[in-house]
Amino acid sequence: MKNIIIRSMFLLTIPLLIMSCSGTDSIPTNTSPTSTPDPTSTTAPETVIENTATVEVQASGVEVSLEIGSANGDELLFDKDSLSAPALSTITLTFTNNSNTQQHNWALVQDGTKDSVATAGIGYSYSDWIPTDDTRVFANAKLLNPGESDVVTFTAPAAGTYQFVCTFPGHNMTMYGTFNITD
Repeated sequence: MKNIIIRSMFLLTIPLLIMSCSGTDSIPTNTSPTSTPDPTSTTAPETVIENTATVEVQASGVEVSLEIGSANGDELLFDKDSLSAPALSTITLTFTNNSNTQQHNWALVQDGTKDSVATAGIGYSYSDWIPTDDTRVFANAKLLNPGESDVVTFTAPAAGTYQFVCTFPGHNMTMYGTFNITD
């Protein structure tokens, strides 16, 4: 019964979250020349924000940083839309939420699953909006309040293309990027 009440309360707050997160009539999107459109999107955004910074890493011990809010204020965007690391390397990701008002998390997921993982995470508010024991999730940072940071150390998966995403409800539509794992 408690889960039903929590889910009902959450579903009632979705419109408020979406309205409070947008701040404008257009929704910024995180695109680059190599990204593909989100097939679940029903409308085209009026404004396109280019965010093409890439971090290249080439060592067995890889340090990567990812931020929200420093350059883009409270826009729902990561400061990089592409990361890269060698397969099976040890990655230390420092994730910082410089937002003034929003909570954010970070998850590394199988390519093409960012939206379904985020949707599955809706039932896991107690677990930072990340579905527990989900084989599509390779690593994740906890839900951060504004001004907080988290350091996550994980082993890179096999070579291939993966996605990273904020799974806080509604953020996955613009807060995502590509994580290229190289041979």
